[in-house]
Amino acid sequence: MKFPAALIALWLCVLPAFAQPPSVTSTAIKDGLYLLKGRGGNVLASVGDDGVLLVDDDYANYQPAYLDAIKALGDDLPRFVINTHWHGDHTGGNAAWAETGSIIVAHDNVRQRMSTPQENKFFGRVTEASPAVAWPLLTFADSMALHMNGNTVEVQHFPSGHTDGDSVVFFLESNVVHLGDHFFKDRFPFVDLASGGSVEGFLANIKALLGKVNATAIIVPGHGSLANRDDLQRYYDMLLATTAEVRAMMKQGLELEAIQARGLDEKWASWGAGFINQDNWIAFIVSSS
Repeated sequence: MKFPAALIALWLCVLPAFAQPPSVTSTAIKDGLYLLKGRGGNVLASVGDDGVLLVDDDYANYQPAYLDAIKALGDDLPRFVINTHWHGDHTGGNAAWAETGSIIVAHDNVRQRMSTPQENKFFGRVTEASPAVAWPLLTFADSMALHMNGNTVEVQHFPSGHTDGDSVVFFLESNVVHLGDHFFKDRFPFVDLASGGSVEGFLANIKALLGKVNATAIIVPGHGSLANRDDLQRYYDMLLATTAEVRAMMKQGLELEAIQARGLDEKWASWGAGFINQDNWIAFIVSSS
């Protein structure tokens, strides 16, 4: 088979892009806190005299790139890695960091889910148990605190929202907070129903968080750019309004497919441009009702 010269030239231009190794960008926030972004969930690094603490650690193959990014900030191996929940785009680096001596910290349910196979009908797949070295070594039921680099790092469980094992991490003195996947900035969220998540829990948790963050707080979402309380309020308003829309249609007797066909108010169209589209979000609401 012969290929047109133009097609071959295009392929030669595209091929190097596929060969690019994983890379991580670093953005200074304040007080030795940095937003690190690779391919998966947002990673927050605290770097200072007490060493390095990471919140989440992306996919496994990105761990060398994160090591390079941390070295560029003046340190190398994290003392602690906090997982906000069990999903692989937030825990994929666990095994590699643990093998270097990092202590993995998470809610009890994160260890439970990472140590057993997890079936997810949304993705249509079973996630096998992670190797034991990747399981959190230090777990808690409700909350705990670490004291590093001039910050009280409060790790608090927020149940039955995104999953049943989500934690929010507050850097109290710096007024910075990592919300994990409770917050997809300006996008519909993923509610992992198979992992104990629910729309009702999501709403309750975001409402509670709005009461805990102030106007000057810097918010790190699980996915998306740095945010503030106004961004979180806009997100909560969307959650409330779209949930009310779907439940109103359900009261009219409409089934899932009919609701998806009718759709949400046009003003929410841009929120479906990310990982979760409008039909997915409607399905989560219906399934949680």
